[in-house]
Amino acid sequence: MKNICYLILLLTFISINGCAVNPVTGKQDLVLMSEQSEIALGRKTNKEVLQQYIVYDNPELQAYVNEVGQKLAMNSHRNNLIYRFTVLDSKDVNAFALPGGYIFITRGLMAYLNSEAELAAVLGHEIGHVTARHSVRQYSAAQLTGIGTALASIFIPGMNQASNQLMQVMGTAFLRGYGREHELEADKLGAEYVARTNYDTESMLDVIRVLKNQETFETQRAKSEGREPRIYHGLFSTHPDHDTRLQEIVEYASKYQSQTGSRKGREEYLNKIDGLIFGDSPQQGITRGNNFYHKQLDISIAFPEKWNITNLPDKLIITAPQGVATQQILLEDLNKRISPREFMIQRLGLKTLTNDKPLKINGLEAHTGIATINTGNGKRAARFTVIYFNNQAYILVGVTKDPKAMSHYDAAFMETARSFHQMTQNERLLAKPLRLKIVNSSNETNFKSLAQQSPLEKYQEEQLRLLNGLYPQGKASSKALLKIIN
Repeated sequence: MKNICYLILLLTFISINGCAVNPVTGKQDLVLMSEQSEIALGRKTNKEVLQQYIVYDNPELQAYVNEVGQKLAMNSHRNNLIYRFTVLDSKDVNAFALPGGYIFITRGLMAYLNSEAELAAVLGHEIGHVTARHSVRQYSAAQLTGIGTALASIFIPGMNQASNQLMQVMGTAFLRGYGREHELEADKLGAEYVARTNYDTESMLDVIRVLKNQETFETQRAKSEGREPRIYHGLFSTHPDHDTRLQEIVEYASKYQSQTGSRKGREEYLNKIDGLIFGDSPQQGITRGNNFYHKQLDISIAFPEKWNITNLPDKLIITAPQGVATQQILLEDLNKRISPREFMIQRLGLKTLTNDKPLKINGLEAHTGIATINTGNGKRAARFTVIYFNNQAYILVGVTKDPKAMSHYDAAFMETARSFHQMTQNERLLAKPLRLKIVNSSNETNFKSLAQQSPLEKYQEEQLRLLNGLYPQGKASSKALLKIIN
C-alpha cells in the first residue's frame, strides 16, 4: 500500500509540474524545471565552465561579440532573458550554450569565420538552444528516466536511482550537442534570428562549408597523427544531407529578412580579429616542434619526436603514434614540506612503488618509480615522476596500451622527465603565440608563396586555405582581404 501511494504521488507531481509552454512552438513540453531554476542552473554551470577555461583577454573583441549576440537575442523568442556572450581562450573549434542565456564561442572557431554574418549564424544557433529550452528538456527527460527507475525500484528491490547522473548527462549536452532533433531546431531558429537581425542568411551556408572543410582536414590530420579528431559538436555538424536541409532553412528564414537588403560585414569582422591568437595560447603554453614552453610557469619540456601534444586546461597529454603510449603532465600546489617520494605516497596514493629512486633533474628535486594503476585498457604499470619547482609539483605519468610495451617506452617517459627545466632567455623569446594578420591581396597573391613565408610548422597551405574559406581550392587573389599567420 505504501508503494502504491508513492507511485501516485510521483505521477501527481509529473502531471502538476511536468508541462510548460514551449516559448518557440507555443506547444506543451514535458519540463520539470521552472525558468527561475533554469537561470540558476545556468549561473552555476557558467562558474564551472570559467574554472575550466580561460576567458580570452581582449576586451574590444569581447564587446564586439557581445554586441552582435545582443542584437540577435533581442530578436529571439526569449528576449526577456539576460544573455551573456563570452569568447574563450581555446584553439578548439567550438561554441556552446548553457541554460538561461550563457553562450560561449572559442577564438579557435572565430579564426575560421570570415564575416560578421557568419559569427551571427553561430551565435544565433546557440541562442536557439536557449530559446527552445533544449538543456531543460534534456534534463527533464533524464529526470523522468530517473523517476522511472525509482518507480521500478519500488517493485524490484536493489535497483538504484539515476538522479546522481543527471548533472553528468547535462554536461555532456552542453559541450557535445543535443542530438539530431534539437540541433535541427536550433539551426532553424538561428536562421530566423539571423534574418530578423538583417544579416545575410546565405552566411549559414558559408559557415557549414567552413566547418565541414575544417572537419575533413582535422579528421585526416588526426588519423595521420594517431589521435582523436577535435571537431565542433553543434552547428550543422551531425546531420546528413547538409546542403538540401540548409537550403530549406535559408529559404524559410528569408521571409523574416528586411526588404531593404541584408549585410555580411566581412571587412568589419576581419578588422576585429586582426591580431587574434592562433593555435596555442601563452596562458596554457606554446608548442614549437617537440618542445613545450610555458612563460608564466617558467618551464620548458621536450617530447619524443613525432609524438602528438594535446594541451588541455588542466593537463598536458603527449601521445605516441597510433596511441600505443601516452604520458600526462599535471600540476599541483605544494602545501607542506614533504619529499617528492612522500608526495607520491601521500598525495597520489601510490602505496606500492617499485624500482623507485630520488633524482636531480637539471638541479630540481624529483623522484620516480613504477606503480600499477587502473586505465581504460585495464590494470597497467605506469611510470610516475614528480618534479618540484617553485613550490609546485609537476606530475608525469606514462602508460602503454599493451602491458608488454612498457619496457620499450619507459626510456621515452624518462627522457621527457629529464628534459624538464626552467626556461632560458632564448626560450622565453620562443614562447610567443602566433597571430592572425589581415592583409590586402593582389592579382599576384597565391597560397603557395604565402605558405612558404608562414611560421606554421605543418600543413601551411591547407591551413591558410581553411582560414580564408578557400579549401581545398580557390585563388587567394579572389579575396580583397586575406588572413595570414605571423
